[in-house]
Amino acid sequence: MKIDHDVHIHTNLSSCSHDPTMDASAVIDRAARLGLGTVGFANHLWDRAVDGASDWYAPQDLDHVLSIREQIPAETRGIRVLVGCETEYCGGGKVGISPAAAERLDYVLIPHSHFHMPGFTVPADLSAPDDVARLLVRRFVEVLDLQLATGIAHPFLTLGFETTLGDILSRISDEQFSDCFGRAAEARVSIEVHREMFPGPDGAEKGFDDETFLRILSLAKRAGCFFHFTSDAHHIDTMDTVLGLEPYTEALGITPEDIHPAFRSPAGPQAPK
Repeated sequence: MKIDHDVHIHTNLSSCSHDPTMDASAVIDRAARLGLGTVGFANHLWDRAVDGASDWYAPQDLDHVLSIREQIPAETRGIRVLVGCETEYCGGGKVGISPAAAERLDYVLIPHSHFHMPGFTVPADLSAPDDVARLLVRRFVEVLDLQLATGIAHPFLTLGFETTLGDILSRISDEQFSDCFGRAAEARVSIEVHREMFPGPDGAEKGFDDETFLRILSLAKRAGCFFHFTSDAHHIDTMDTVLGLEPYTEALGITPEDIHPAFRSPAGPQAPK
């Protein structure tokens, strides 16, 4: 299918975006050139109503994230613009957003696989592949149990363990993946299809290849999950990568009906401008 949206985009409101030009107008202009019908801003957020923010997260509160609305031009060139967030999950039910804050956003993306912040999101001594695999599965279910997520950000794409990811994922059985995705389908929580899931020729360096996530996402499709697509762009030039996901959507058999209703573009893909 033709990809008509990208709903996990970081602007320069996210501290990890180092592109000063990455504002709402620039994103909308690039989206129009790519022929997208919907874009979604998912800047990092830790709600001040929730205790326990790290020093990095603390400035990125709800008001900060919502300030993107002031940047959105009156003329959006026919593109539907959503304002969401990517918040943080630290385990044990600790999530960086309150229900009240979630109500003020169009959607909420929650990762279960931000393992690159030891001592904050994961135990400082986490290292063994079996332990990482077990924690990924447990955290996926815990995020669903929060009943706050519209979608799971980059599911099973584990930050902090990129060079051993293939080994880690091989320790999760099809039955475990299917159970996770069955729960997501029942909860109507969207599964993110992310550009980094498909390393192409770089797979040898990362320890996994395109087939790794084709296997995993095919189990999500079989379970009846909804999906959404993303470049996870932090720089304006990387927005283009979302269109590179089209061959994989074809291989997976994802159709417009499989897209989460929150992210469907009413008019479908636009003609590139």
